Parts: sequence; C-alpha cells; structure tokens
Amino acid sequence: MKLYGGIDLHSNNSVIAIINEHGETLTAKRLNNDMSVILSYLFSVLIKTI
Repeated sequence: MKLYGGIDLHSNNSVIAIINEHGETLTAKRLNNDMSVILSYLFSVLIKTI
C-alpha cells in the first residue's frame, strides 16, 4: 500500500496527515514542533499499516 503524507508547519505546532493511494485519510493529528514527537508519531503510523 502506498502512503502519502503532508505537514502543515506552524510556529509552535504541525498538523500531519497521512493518506493512502485511494485518497482516503488514514490519520490527521496536531503535534508540537518537537522532532522526537513527530518521528515517534510517524513510526507508530508506519507500524500500524504494515
């Protein structure tokens, strides 16, 4: 399954959305602009889709 992601970067937070190849939103979440938080979230999404 192909996944696509987008990040809407703001000054103190980011909104991250992941969609599949059919354009269906799998997840969308607002996170603090902390690299470890963002990476942890992205890895958790990846693990759930495997």
